[in-house]
This record gives sequence, structure tokens and C-alpha cells, in this order.
Amino acid sequence: MKQTRLRNAVSLAMNALVFLMVLGAMVWFFTPHGADGVGNMNQGGARVLKYFTVDSNLLAALACLLMIPYNIRSIRRGEDAIPAWALTLKMIGTVAVTLTLAVVMLYFVPLVGPAAVLTGANFLLHLLCPLLAIVSFCFFERGHRFTKLEMLLGVAPAVLYGVVYLTRVVFLKDWEDFYAFNVGGFWYITFFAIPAVNYLFALGIRALHNRFVRQPAKTGKKL
Repeated sequence: MKQTRLRNAVSLAMNALVFLMVLGAMVWFFTPHGADGVGNMNQGGARVLKYFTVDSNLLAALACLLMIPYNIRSIRRGEDAIPAWALTLKMIGTVAVTLTLAVVMLYFVPLVGPAAVLTGANFLLHLLCPLLAIVSFCFFERGHRFTKLEMLLGVAPAVLYGVVYLTRVVFLKDWEDFYAFNVGGFWYITFFAIPAVNYLFALGIRALHNRFVRQPAKTGKKL
């Protein structure tokens, strides 16, 4: 009981931090100082919503906000009381920001250098918030064991964003290729490769999360 309360208190703190930091970053983008964006995200105001970094962090922040009352309920009861739907939304947001973190560290840091992607609001959205979401979901939140099929839901944001990005960059041509995913006209490779890689990340997150969740009681049926 004590361990459950402590674990949910840590989860509560991390969820609150993610929500507040994303909220702070978004407010900053709508101030005169953030009107021109920062680093590789050189847009401010509502235009910043065209970046997957922002969209994925907003999704994760919403999931974290919805987790907070259930963290509090779990602390009061001394037992995990987080419903499966809330954990599922947290999983989707976590998988989305995991992709953000991976693309930044493996692609943009070598391409444009760390200063362009890890300064100011970018530090929060590209690194700190994704890490907090991953750690909280994998190590401190319980209540539901995820199947491999359920983890496909975590890839949905990347697929939906990919459709929008493809439409605006390749077909409508009213967005610049700011992620450089169509260099050489090879959009059809990145369009399918990125969700596939994202699913591999999702499986890794599932493995960590499920490791700390109790096996369901056997009912004689295969799960």
C-alpha cells in the first residue's frame, strides 16, 4: 500500500510537470518572444501546430492531465485505481513523444546540431517532456497490461500526421519540407518507414510497462 502511494505520487508529479511544461511552452510560442519560434521550429503562434513535436507533446500533456485525478484517487485508496482508457491514452501520447525524441536525437542532432533542437522551449518539447512521459508510463503507472495489437494505437498519431505532412508537402506544396523527409523525392520510403520504426519503439515501451504489471489471473482462455 505504501509503495503504491509512493509510486502514484511520483507519477502524479511527473504528469503535472509534463502538463505544466507543455502549457508553458505553448504560451511562450504565443508571446512576442516566441513569435518566430526557436531553433529548427521557426514558427510561432498557431503555426507551430504544424510540427509533430508540438502535436505529440500536446497529446501527451492531455493524457498526463487526465491521469492526475486517478493518481490522486490511487494515493487516497492505497491501490492502483487508474482505468484502462486513461492508461491507453497515456500510452498513445507516450509512444508519440518517443518518436519525437528519437527523431530529434538520431536525426536532427547529427543534421543540425544540438543547439538548434535543445534550446529553450525545444529542450522541453524535444527532450525533457518525452523522457518524463516515458519514465512515468513505463515504471510508475499500473492497471493494464497492453497487447501488441493495442500498441498499434500508439502509432496512429504518426500515421495521421504523415498523411497531413505528405498532402501539404508533396501534393499541395504549401508547406516546406521542414523535416527533410522528401529529400530526393523518397517520401514513399519515409511515409511507411517512420510508423514501422515507431511501432518498434512502442513494443519496447510495452515490454517495459508490462514487466511491472501483474499477470492477469488465468481463466482457461488464451490471452
